[in-house]
Amino acid sequence: MSILRVAIAQHPLSEAITVNLEIVKKQIQIAAKSGADIVLFPECNLTGYAGIEFTEYSEDNRLIFEQAMEEVKRLASELKIWLIVGGYFFEGGQDLPYNSLFVINTEGEIKCRYDKRLLTAGDSGNDIKYFTSGSGPVTFYLKGIKCALLICHEWRYPELYREYKGLGVDLIFQSWYDASVDPDKYKKSGRDHGSLIMGAVRSNAANNYLWICGSNASNRESSLGSFLVCPDGIVKAKLARNRAGVLFADIDTSRKFIDPSAHNRERFL
Repeated sequence: MSILRVAIAQHPLSEAITVNLEIVKKQIQIAAKSGADIVLFPECNLTGYAGIEFTEYSEDNRLIFEQAMEEVKRLASELKIWLIVGGYFFEGGQDLPYNSLFVINTEGEIKCRYDKRLLTAGDSGNDIKYFTSGSGPVTFYLKGIKCALLICHEWRYPELYREYKGLGVDLIFQSWYDASVDPDKYKKSGRDHGSLIMGAVRSNAANNYLWICGSNASNRESSLGSFLVCPDGIVKAKLARNRAGVLFADIDTSRKFIDPSAHNRERFL
């Protein structure tokens, strides 16, 4: 099994798609120069996050987003690098779009698209006011590694990680927008929320023997920085929160980790 070099990018998001695009292009170039095979970006990183950066889907912005996607696809093809970028996707005549991650291959083609299935509501957020729920898991292969996708709030549902384990997945790419928290609120609960997310992700990695790459937006205040967790639940690398950056890590799925639950896992798949 060859080594997969991942770049996990984080940056501040805005409603200005052209501004987001320029940051994304620079981070892709940084990743390509460092020999990365794939770059993971935050949730809705090209469009900005509905309900926070903007509240209406204008026709002008939809067109600008389509143009931005073409730019990103061209760059993926030019630099021969895979990308996972976030944005919205209208299918047919639906009123509300999906909250989506687009996997772009080295030919500049959209290999697959994952639509966030479990949306926030009530105390957890306003997703259901701005998005349509996705319907199923998505997997793809990269350098012989079976990969999968999740988005933000889905960290609260261990059954999704177990579902992917049952599908033979080794590596999950998960994107967050857990940012733009009011400074006073962050002082009261933001640190604990970030710790809770990391605790759950580490548990899901160890319980299911999964590599998990996580990218988060860096708008102040963000609850956590981007990270890579190994199949034993140990955080291999992470970025500081609240600042743009690119985290590099090498994934070797042939490496063996301590796995005390291995002998029982298949009973519950």
